[in-house]
Amino acid sequence: MLSFLGLLLPGLFQTINSVTNAIANEKIALLKATTDQERTASQERINTLEAKRAALLADSQHSSLDMWVRAGFAVGPATYITKIFLVDKVLKMGSTDPVSAEQWQVLMAIIGFYFLYSGVVTVAKVFRG
Repeated sequence: MLSFLGLLLPGLFQTINSVTNAIANEKIALLKATTDQERTASQERINTLEAKRAALLADSQHSSLDMWVRAGFAVGPATYITKIFLVDKVLKMGSTDPVSAEQWQVLMAIIGFYFLYSGVVTVAKVFRG
């Protein structure tokens, strides 16, 4: 099950060590690159991986309270959407009352914030240095 989630969300289970290994492999690829285009692409991947490693390090060095709060906010909408897709649509074992436009807006705001927050924090860390 977890390997299936890893395929769907490849960045979900990355550790600092796995990102560091990927950086080392990419630096080897940079040394083996024969054209400028390959060198540029490899250097871009290295820069991206280094930014990801920096974000993982920064996340590991502070309190996990924000993670638990965000997870708490996401449990309700995630449960509801999972029930709609898994139980109602896939298993055809239930029916959910129609969702009003306002409820969809709340669901999308919570889910959007959940993913946008992580992206904005990562981008801010990259630009800060």
